[in-house]
Amino acid sequence: MNERIRTILTLLIKNPNMKIGQLTEELGLTKRQINYSINQFNQELELQGLPIIERNHVGDFLIPLAILKNFDSLVGQQQLTETTLNENERSALVLFSLIANTDYVSLQHVIDYLEVSKNTASEDIKRAGWLAEKYQLTIQYDRVNGYQLKGSEHRILQLLSDLVKHYNFIQKEEYRDQFQLSITENEVIHLIHGMEQLLHLSYSDESIDYLQATLRFLLHRGVKSPAKTNFFEGNVKDTPEYKLLLILLSEFEWRLATDYLEWLSLLFLSSNIFEKKTTQEYDSDIKLKSLIAAMVSKFEEQTLIVIEERQDFQRRILSHLRPACFRISYNLSLGAYSLDNLVQESSHGILVELMKELITPIEDWLGKAFPNDELELLSYYFGYQLANDSNLVKQKPRAVVVCRNGVMVSKLMRENLKSLFPEIHFIASLSVRDFYQFQEDADLVFSTTPLDSGLLQFIINPLMTYKEQINLRYRVLNELGFNEIDQAIEDVTKIIQKYAKVTDLVMLKEELQMFLIKNSHETSLENYDVLPSLLHYLQPSAVKLVSEELTWQSAVELACQPLLDKQIITADFVADCIRQIAETGYAGYLGTEMCIPHTTVEHGVLRDGVSFLVSQKAIVFPNGRRLHLIAPLAFFDLTKHLRAINQLAQIADNQELIQTILTAKDEKTIYQLIRQIT
Repeated sequence: MNERIRTILTLLIKNPNMKIGQLTEELGLTKRQINYSINQFNQELELQGLPIIERNHVGDFLIPLAILKNFDSLVGQQQLTETTLNENERSALVLFSLIANTDYVSLQHVIDYLEVSKNTASEDIKRAGWLAEKYQLTIQYDRVNGYQLKGSEHRILQLLSDLVKHYNFIQKEEYRDQFQLSITENEVIHLIHGMEQLLHLSYSDESIDYLQATLRFLLHRGVKSPAKTNFFEGNVKDTPEYKLLLILLSEFEWRLATDYLEWLSLLFLSSNIFEKKTTQEYDSDIKLKSLIAAMVSKFEEQTLIVIEERQDFQRRILSHLRPACFRISYNLSLGAYSLDNLVQESSHGILVELMKELITPIEDWLGKAFPNDELELLSYYFGYQLANDSNLVKQKPRAVVVCRNGVMVSKLMRENLKSLFPEIHFIASLSVRDFYQFQEDADLVFSTTPLDSGLLQFIINPLMTYKEQINLRYRVLNELGFNEIDQAIEDVTKIIQKYAKVTDLVMLKEELQMFLIKNSHETSLENYDVLPSLLHYLQPSAVKLVSEELTWQSAVELACQPLLDKQIITADFVADCIRQIAETGYAGYLGTEMCIPHTTVEHGVLRDGVSFLVSQKAIVFPNGRRLHLIAPLAFFDLTKHLRAINQLAQIADNQELIQTILTAKDEKTIYQLIRQIT
C-alpha cells in the first residue's frame, strides 16, 4: 500500500460520508488520481481474495468490514503497484527538474513531472524552496524565465549530490529519463568504469548507483553551461582523479568548464571504494597517510593490539578515510549508506568511543569535525579490517541485459533478473549496438541473442516461465561459484535412497534442485503464481477482429483504440509506438505472428491495460514481417506484469492456437480461446 491510498483510506474510515469532491479538496488530487489509486488497491484486494471498495448511487464509498479489520496489516504490506512519491520526494523531484532544466520550467511542467493537481504542485514548489534555502539557494519565478534555481553553482551541485544520496527514487533510470538528459546512461557507466581501471580500484555498489545518477545531471548541466566558471570553492587539481579525468574525457565530445571538471573529480573523490587493487601511492595523500599512521600507532598503544601487516592495513584505512575526508571538507553528506555492504556481523561498535579520540588529529587537519554517521561507519570499517580477510564481503559481479524486444520488455527483463539474482549488480539494459561499445564495463551479460563477446554470457528468453527461472538461477550461481547446492542434492539423495525406493532418480534430483534453489534466497519466484494474469489487463471489449486489408499504421491505431476509449493511454502513446516501429531495427515482436507496441509512462500511459487486434489478412510491417496479431501493452509499473506477458508469449508461440484464433467468427470466441490458456 502506498502513501496516497493509505491517506485516502484513513480519511474515508474517519469520515465515511466523504464524497470524492471533498477528497480532491482535502488532498489536492484530481478525481482521476483518486479513482486510479482506489482501482489499483481494489486489484490488490482481489488478488488476496478480499472484497473491494465500491460506491453507491449517491457517491458514498463503501469500505468492506474485512478492510477495516485488516487495515493495520494492509498498511504494513507496502505492495501497491503504483509508485507514489510522498511530499518530500515530490519536492526533491521539483529540485531535480530545476537542476536539469536551466532554460524554462513552468508550473505545468512541474504538474506533469509530479502528476498532481495545480494546488499540490504549488505547495511542492514552496516546500522545495524551503529545502533550497538550506543551501543558500532560492527558487525564483517570472513569466519570461519560468521557475529558476538561483544562487551559487557550487551550492546547486552540492544540493544535487545530497539529493541523490537521500532520495533513492532518482537512482531508478526511469525517473532520470523524464528530464531528457543529454548524457546517456551508457556513457556514464563507461566513464565510471574507465576511472576504476585507471585508478586500479572498484567503487562500492552504492557508490556506483550514486555516481550513475549524479554524473548524468552534472554532465548535462555542465555541457549546457560551458561558460560558467569560478564557482568551485576549493582545489582538487592536484589529485589523480582530476588528472585522469582529463584523459578519460578526451574520448567524449563534451565541452566542460574547469570548475565542472573539479566537481566531477570531487564526486569520484568522495565515493566509497570497495577494493583497491594496487599499492600505488600518490603525493597528494602524503599528509593523510602520516595522520593514519599516527592513528594506528595510538590505537595499538591504547588497545595493546599489535596489527600484523600494518602497511597493508593502513592502505585499506586510507581507501575508506580519504573519500570521507573529501565529503567532510566539501560538506557532502554520507547519505543512507548501508553497513550491510561493508560488514555482515560485526562486534566492533565499541570502537566508536575510541574513534572519537583517534580521529581528532585528522579533524584538526581538516578544520572540521566528523559527523556521527561518518564516525560510526569509520569505526565499523576500522574494526572490521582487523578481522581475517576471508570474512570480508565479496563484491557483486556487474551485469548488463541485452534485449532485442524493445524498451518495455528490456526493462521488465532487467527488473525480473534483479529480483532473481540479488547476488548480482545489474547496471544497465543495452541494445546490441550499445553492448559492443560498452561491453568492457560489465563482468557478465544476460542476452536474448548470442553475442560475439568474451564476457560470460547467458542466453535467455525475454519472458521466462517459473521453471526456466529456477534453472537459470541454478546455472548462473553454479557458474559464478556462489552455489553449493550440487553437493547438498547428492547428500539429500543418498539419505532418501537409504529409507525409500526411488523410481526416477533424475526427476528426484531435479525437484530437489528446484526446491533448494527457490529457498536459497529471497527472490521473486515464489510470488510468480499470485501475479495478475493476462485477463486482468485484457477486457473482452478490448479484443478486435478485422477482415479488411490494413496498413501497419492503421492497424496499430485500430489496435490501440480500445485503450484510448477507456482512457488507459493518450494519443501520444499511439504516435510514439508508430514512430518506434518505423525505425530500423525495431524489435517489439513476440514469435512470428505478433507485434507488441509499447512505450514508457511519459509517452502517454495512464493506467494498466492490454488490447488485442486479430487481422485475418496479414499486415505487412516495415521490416517485411507479415503479422496477424497486434497486442498494445500499457503498463504503468513494470514489477507485476511478468505472468501476463508470459501468457502473451505463450500465445505467440502456439501456432495451433493462432490458427484457431484466425478462423474465429467473433471477438467473444477469441476472448474465450485466450481465457482457456491463461
